[in-house]
Amino acid sequence: IFCHKVILAGMCDYFHRMFLTGLFESGRQEVIMQEISAATGLLLTDYLYTGQIEITTLNAQDLLAASDMLLLGDLKQKVEDFLCSHIEPKKCVSIINLARLYETKTLFADAKKYFHEHLIDIFDEKEIHVLQEEDLFEVLDTNTSQEDNFCLT
Repeated sequence: IFCHKVILAGMCDYFHRMFLTGLFESGRQEVIMQEISAATGLLLTDYLYTGQIEITTLNAQDLLAASDMLLLGDLKQKVEDFLCSHIEPKKCVSIINLARLYETKTLFADAKKYFHEHLIDIFDEKEIHVLQEEDLFEVLDTNTSQEDNFCLT
């Protein structure tokens, strides 16, 4: 992806530090970023140039990871807001884990609330196996009102 260092450095603290503090990459014409896919890199480059980005259910996780890595707080917030509005039973556990990983407090709280409110539906989903032990214990401890409604096998 061809772009201007001055634009990247001006719009992103990560690149500012990379290019203007004497790091190895500051003198190179090419920077390899193995953690970011080409598709995500294109979206990010467009975002840094235009301030606009299309967040979808297909790219939200990659954008959250990249915005966290690149210290793009505004973009990270946009992705968090998007994910908060797209919590559903089949994605809830993954969103809880993602929110914990990237320390997105609002997303974490919203996903946990959704989890408690839709417990039965979530337990029917295939991704329940990625529920962290602490979350399972919390559910079992706090959700006594629905204990007759489900059975763990």
